[in-house]
Amino acid sequence: MKIIFCLLFILLSAGTVSAMDMGNSTSGCHCFRERTFDPKRPFAADAYLLTTSFNSFIAASFHISKSQIVMMKMKGGIDPDDLLIGLFVSRAADVELNSLIAVLENGGTWRDIFESDSLKIRESDADTFRGLIPVLGDREKAVEMITDHLLREYFGITDQELALLRKEGATGREIVLVHLLEKYGKRQKSAADIFAMHSIEKKSWSEIADFYGMTPKGTGRLLLDQQ
Repeated sequence: MKIIFCLLFILLSAGTVSAMDMGNSTSGCHCFRERTFDPKRPFAADAYLLTTSFNSFIAASFHISKSQIVMMKMKGGIDPDDLLIGLFVSRAADVELNSLIAVLENGGTWRDIFESDSLKIRESDADTFRGLIPVLGDREKAVEMITDHLLREYFGITDQELALLRKEGATGREIVLVHLLEKYGKRQKSAADIFAMHSIEKKSWSEIADFYGMTPKGTGRLLLDQQ
């Protein structure tokens, strides 16, 4: 344990390795064959639509390139959950992302990092940072908390709006998509109404995006075009 904390201190003090060079695994690769809406197979492109929209949201939220996110997941072999947590901590504490990933690869844990006295957290992220510590053992919950924090920050979503969509079963990726459609779509409907098209009317996300005049690829570029 002493070795881990020494490594933690050293790595958090100075980043030395590019995050895109960390690891050799390609287990994070997501090769989407279906990337356009096909009315005959309305659900075929949903996975691509949700993923590309979410990746753009993360890129815009953390002011990094979308291609960098994809490369870190695919060629860097970084687990998507670890990547999102790492990006949040990196921004909150002004620490190099590669240093955080190096701690994990050398036997450290997120709890070691979150409880490190060397981190100085910026005020706007402090409440979420502290709230994450009790749930670090539940990766799904941790990712949900970070996603909700970013949604409030980027779209100005209230806690009540988030709670309503979460209660209806919406995932973080779906909440990102419905707010993209609400903000940039050609039709005027609330995020809750848009989600109901999927949850109640059972329409595919690609079909819903098409209804709002958007393609999966175009939806994925929306936030990047705003930067």
